[in-house]
Amino acid sequence: MLVDDARRLATEIEERLNTSACQGVKATVKAEHMTPKTVPSGAGRPTFTNYYIQIDDDTRMATLTLPEAAVLLDDVEPGWDPDRLFDAIRAMDVSVEKTS
Repeated sequence: MLVDDARRLATEIEERLNTSACQGVKATVKAEHMTPKTVPSGAGRPTFTNYYIQIDDDTRMATLTLPEAAVLLDDVEPGWDPDRLFDAIRAMDVSVEKTS
């Protein structure tokens, strides 16, 4: 299931970051629910759910798709600090926002 994949990725990313200089960076699962505006008559209204991994260090935040999060997990090195982490996220063409 996607939600299980998302939780596993978030946990693994956070564990890997906590063994580097990125201690305190959080990786959390976010969900976006969508329903179509129109549905054929007689059909039930489906709900589509997209899962994302949100990376946050209390000053910056980025939201990654599950494939992007998997790439980040493979790339994280023990010597990374938060600046290097967010540079790698930007290199994947993911927006990084200021949170404070």
